[in-house]
Amino acid sequence: MHKYEWDPETGGLLLSPQQEKSSKEPRPVYYREMNLLGMDRRWRYPQNDDAPIMWAEAERYIYRGKVIARTKGGGLFQQPDVLYTESEEGQPEGATLIPVDIDLMVEKNRELMDSLVEDTAKKIYSTYTKYKNKIDLFYVAFSGGKDSVVALDMVQRTLPHNAFKVVFGDTQMEFPDTYENVSRVETWCQDQEIEFLRAKSQLKPLQSWACFGPPAAEIRWCCSVFKTSPQIRLLREVMQNPSFTGMAFTGIRAEESQTRSEYDDISEGKKHKGQYSFHVIFDWSSAELYLHIYRHKLPLGQSYFKGI
Repeated sequence: MHKYEWDPETGGLLLSPQQEKSSKEPRPVYYREMNLLGMDRRWRYPQNDDAPIMWAEAERYIYRGKVIARTKGGGLFQQPDVLYTESEEGQPEGATLIPVDIDLMVEKNRELMDSLVEDTAKKIYSTYTKYKNKIDLFYVAFSGGKDSVVALDMVQRTLPHNAFKVVFGDTQMEFPDTYENVSRVETWCQDQEIEFLRAKSQLKPLQSWACFGPPAAEIRWCCSVFKTSPQIRLLREVMQNPSFTGMAFTGIRAEESQTRSEYDDISEGKKHKGQYSFHVIFDWSSAELYLHIYRHKLPLGQSYFKGI
């Protein structure tokens, strides 16, 4: 992944040719998140989703290269405190904040993003050609989030649309915003003649919670019960083959967690024998993801505009 710096001219990100092993995972911040934090009582800014106003790295809020606020504390029922930067680097109370110039930001990063997209497409195609004689089915494992949106876009740009399917694993526990975005992508897939499938467990979430407790980092039953197992069962039916061999193109990235950073690009599934996974955008950072999304106007769920 490329290093990045803040670009005061665009209010956005500027990638560097230098590579780095980890990223601070920046994300765009829109007016709705700012309003939820009470920033509308301090500054003026457009009340629309046309462009983000600033960026965030964890609890730091960054406007045109300067940290102007931090959040502290907060919880499920308690709003975090917002600590504003009072030095000359901050924006004075009552100031008008200018949104990010997305078009110029995309243009200034075009060359490096072209190279990244080309390298990723080569990996997708070489993986497809290497495995196509021993794989019965290629499919994009789709969640509705930004990572799987970019993974799907890269696959559909690289492979014929009849060479793979898209499978949404419906946990029945997603945000309404996620379901809305999934439906948008499903409609787009239909227009592009890409087969889109929805897999759902026969269990209801409350039934499983009664048995196992709510999903948690220490009790990781949810993905197996509500995602991978329903997907495999559905694909067995679609393929009319209970022992089919499949490869999932995923949006898993190394930066999401320490555990995932130790994955290989291609792995054979431990949960289901004969099932492979290829992590299409494994080495991408969130900076590169958002640049690709903005450049190609890919659909984002509304939760991202609210700070989720």
